[in-house]
Amino acid sequence: MTATSRFTQALLCILLLSLSACESALLQESVTAATPSPAPQIETTAGEPADILAAFIDAWASEEYEAMYRLIAARSRELYPLQRFINQYTEAHSVIRFAGVSHKLKMVAHQGTTAIIHYDVLISSPTFGEIADDNRVMRLVQEGGWKIAWSSMDIFDGMSSRARLTERADFPPRADIYDRNGALLAEEEGQVYSLYVIKQDMRDVEDCLATLAEATLQQISTLRGIFANYLAETRFHVAEMDPERYATYREALTRDCAIARTEGAFSKVLSYDSRSYYGHGIATHVVGYIGAVPADELERWEARGRSAGDLVGRAGIEEAYEDTLAGRPQRYLRIVGDGNTVIRELAGALGAAPSAVTLTIDRDLQEITAQAMADAVSYAVPNWGGITAGGAIVALDINTGEILALASYPSFDPHIFNPTTLYNIGNAVLRLDRDIRNPFVNKALAEQYTPGSVYKIVTALAAASERIWEPEAIFDCGYIWRGGDYGDSEESRTDWRLLEDRDPTGPVTMPQALAASCNPFFYEMGALMYREDPLMQVRYAELLGFGTPGGLTGLAIEAAGTVAPPREPAAAINNAIGQGEVTVTVLQMAQLTALIANGGQLYQPYIVSHIGQKGEADYRLVNEPTLKARLPLDAEALGVVRDGMCMVTTVRDLGTAEFVFRSAPYQLCGKTGTAETAGNPHAWFVAYYPRENPEIAFAGVMAQSREGSEVVAPMIRRIIDVYYRYPIEPFPDWWEEPYIPVKSQQQALAEHLSAEN
Repeated sequence: MTATSRFTQALLCILLLSLSACESALLQESVTAATPSPAPQIETTAGEPADILAAFIDAWASEEYEAMYRLIAARSRELYPLQRFINQYTEAHSVIRFAGVSHKLKMVAHQGTTAIIHYDVLISSPTFGEIADDNRVMRLVQEGGWKIAWSSMDIFDGMSSRARLTERADFPPRADIYDRNGALLAEEEGQVYSLYVIKQDMRDVEDCLATLAEATLQQISTLRGIFANYLAETRFHVAEMDPERYATYREALTRDCAIARTEGAFSKVLSYDSRSYYGHGIATHVVGYIGAVPADELERWEARGRSAGDLVGRAGIEEAYEDTLAGRPQRYLRIVGDGNTVIRELAGALGAAPSAVTLTIDRDLQEITAQAMADAVSYAVPNWGGITAGGAIVALDINTGEILALASYPSFDPHIFNPTTLYNIGNAVLRLDRDIRNPFVNKALAEQYTPGSVYKIVTALAAASERIWEPEAIFDCGYIWRGGDYGDSEESRTDWRLLEDRDPTGPVTMPQALAASCNPFFYEMGALMYREDPLMQVRYAELLGFGTPGGLTGLAIEAAGTVAPPREPAAAINNAIGQGEVTVTVLQMAQLTALIANGGQLYQPYIVSHIGQKGEADYRLVNEPTLKARLPLDAEALGVVRDGMCMVTTVRDLGTAEFVFRSAPYQLCGKTGTAETAGNPHAWFVAYYPRENPEIAFAGVMAQSREGSEVVAPMIRRIIDVYYRYPIEPFPDWWEEPYIPVKSQQQALAEHLSAEN
């Protein structure tokens, strides 16, 4: 043996002895007392040390902890019972968000019954990428085969009983959300006002309730329930507002609720900085809200690099554009010891700057729409407002498909999910959960409703296009229609005017039948179309966008509606008046109204226009007007439908909404609908404004209320009056009178036949 060889062998022996002593010290670490878990049976292992290491790493990659445990030495098992061994790995994995591990063998050295392996490890993490832990050393001993003298440093070099793996994340400020004009909808580190009241300080509690209902978009009955929980002298929290809305209502809040800013902690107006939402409820179903990562979604969020306690988007644009708005935090993975002393820097993940999101929403129109719905319901509480299941209104740009406003009622303050809020979060969420009107549901998209007479637009367009009926041909619209000759299983059907004891409509053309919403005419159209082709109605409905989601991205689930093929003449007749097996969404009705107004151009609806803030370097277009289809609609048929819709709002004694717009200094074209349900009817109104060169299409529903002309048409008039600064028409006085149920067709027919006999 040469001198060099003897020197190398001696050096290796010294290294082995040194490592053995070091490992021996590690194996003598104190063990926290714990009930030992039953260990799996340890079998004799065959193979060379490199094979044992490979098997251990493979089991680690699959997180097969018991298979790993079977490969470790007896002394290691004494120091690390199975459950403690598993806990060491699972705790480390949760911090790094473990996604796999691989290794590269460098050298194996033998010294009697001991082997020393030098190797590199690469651990995968969705947060930190590939974490390299190079120049590792593992000792194996002979115990009827090679076994690993394991310690926690075989997870990461530097780990010990007094060290722990930690992650630190430096989050950049979340980006803001803007409307189409650059006005803020969601602002990071914005100012939030928290409002408190004391009932005995008020002149009249009912006046305060009315003011708070208007200012917070809540129903008076909801606020009354909150007030009932407190004594007259108790100071309690009622709402949070952004500074702009508080400024709008400051005088009324001071006058009616004795809410005013004073010095000290007992002021009735406290302010703090947090993520703030303009209007605190005017656009919750669009903008969404942030909250802590839910425990039952932790695994999903961890895969995206989030941790328990992180604030993330929980709904709407906040959730859909989470990665854009939040960016990525700068993260650090460290091993730290006592006193948070950093033992080792393992990895870091570069952050990415957040970007703002700009919407197509017009903030002013959105606020006016949400306010009109909330005010209408509050005003009508003695009547339909006290029984409605809620509803929605959508405003759509006729020539682009941009959503200008989307309001769902009831709404709620998005700030209640933010841990910084001064709301009692548990009580607030419980109250919303118990609300049978389902305030968390976006009723413009996720709910599908029976459309009633607004669907007659589809029937008229199909019948006119297929020349089922000539536009100027006369139809005598009476109280009763009998369709036995068409195979109708119903002996007779009624017109809606019989329900209200109005005179029958009489002779009408097709546009006039649409204006008067003559049920018998549309019964006959349904029967005639079914006779010619049972699927004719369905084909036109699908052509116009019904039966499939509109494809709007960013606002969660969008219902498709239903346009089931009729199985018999009676079903086709029912469908023709928007009853039976037809359901639609509010957005679909807005799209229909828009394409009638623009001549058959079906645009893709969208609500996000740009990423970034206007004027900034990262400002870029992500959506633009997209024509989904130029529908092959008959020009004359379109003219028939438009003429009928314009008569709805302008022709006295014929148009079903003429009385709503009689005093308006403008003209619009629309269609009313009253859909029968198992309970009270759904009220509908759709319209395009203005009549000439139309710009905006509106569609709205208020479920379980009254007739469309009585409920939703006045709301849309209010929206137009306020937005375009026309004189504001008061809501109907009779909304404050007791509710009188709307008769069903069966009731009206039975009463009519009884009177005849």
